[in-house]
Amino acid sequence: MFGSKQILLGILLMALGSASSAQTLNPKTLAEMQKEVRKDKFDYVLPQAMRDNGVDMWIHVIRRNNPEPLAPDLGGKSGVFVFTDRGGDRIERAVLGEADEALWATGAYDLFVSGDEFFEGDAGWHRVIKDFVAERNPQRIALNYSTNNAMADGISHTDYLKMLDALGGDYSERVVSAEGVIGDYLSGRVLGEIVLGGFFGLETAAKIDREFAKIEVGVTTLADIDGNVFVKDHDGNENNSNGYVLQRGDVITILNGAGEGIFVADLGGNGYVLKEGEDDLPPEIEAIWEHAMVVREICRKNIKVGRTAGETLDVLIKAVEDQGYHYTPVDQYDLDADPKKTQIHFDLHAQGLRTMDAPRISPLGGDWQREMTLPLFHTFTFEYMVHMPVPKWGKGKRIYIAFHDGAVITERGVEWPYPQDQGIRNIR
Repeated sequence: MFGSKQILLGILLMALGSASSAQTLNPKTLAEMQKEVRKDKFDYVLPQAMRDNGVDMWIHVIRRNNPEPLAPDLGGKSGVFVFTDRGGDRIERAVLGEADEALWATGAYDLFVSGDEFFEGDAGWHRVIKDFVAERNPQRIALNYSTNNAMADGISHTDYLKMLDALGGDYSERVVSAEGVIGDYLSGRVLGEIVLGGFFGLETAAKIDREFAKIEVGVTTLADIDGNVFVKDHDGNENNSNGYVLQRGDVITILNGAGEGIFVADLGGNGYVLKEGEDDLPPEIEAIWEHAMVVREICRKNIKVGRTAGETLDVLIKAVEDQGYHYTPVDQYDLDADPKKTQIHFDLHAQGLRTMDAPRISPLGGDWQREMTLPLFHTFTFEYMVHMPVPKWGKGKRIYIAFHDGAVITERGVEWPYPQDQGIRNIR
């Protein structure tokens, strides 16, 4: 069995080589990496997530054959996963009910109280759960239901009622939603996830390069290109991943991603299709890139650990407006704004799980996503959009580009585990 440092080093070496070779991650190595990530998150992220939310027991129910988004994070496809804060710097981890061999092999759990009959009737629930919980006497029990966070809402109505009945009146009255614990647990990152993000980010960069390379002007359609691919004309009309044939003068954006298991990394790239007689980017295209880099630097300087996503959004809005830009809360050009001002929209959402985009530095999504605090090693998409007016083309005419770079917040501020969009590509 490799140690965690050896595994991390191996992933890093493969990641460095993957930019040109586009090799994939060995499934066995990935499985080992996932084990290390899971144990590190249980050790370092889970205690803080539970204590910050005032919870001393977290019960997460996964019924057999019921798809559950947290299964990769917890390591098993069914069972009652119970995490108990019994003091000290470590959370006790137990699985009640069935536990497959793979779960036993993770090395992440302390106790297994198994039995295939667990979900088949009420007896197993009453016998196992009530005794287990009573022995630990938690004052606040988090259960995986929620009205806000879909990731935290995995328990069925039947299992919810059975759980309350098994706990009994006293303990059932101590049950609260686990949405805060789950949100903080998923948004908290450990080093292994950052490494996976870097590896898959480099894979994505190579993929985007390949997609740009296969473009043949006047022949290639947006549907021929892998990813979320779009072109907006000067009036803001959009063609997206359809049969539109790329023409000279188009600005094209390609968003793509790669990942397996517990981490997915995304990246975006922008290109300009040169017109006849053009050897390089025209002034308008160079200008919008310059604006985009000013906004990138504003974000880099102002996104920090410890603020909520909503507070961060307010800081960014003020910063871009102080710089002379117009902030728009929707990704659409505001025809009523100052026609000389370039317009900026933000959606800097969490990255790692496709189904968990909080904390979210954005006007989009629910309030709970903006109320979350940005944790150390928060991984997110550096996603923002730029609408630049070009008055000489006519009233309301503009150019549009979008960004979807991957980033992480460290003690030093925003850093990138893989290259951002490096510039607007010349497509001849």
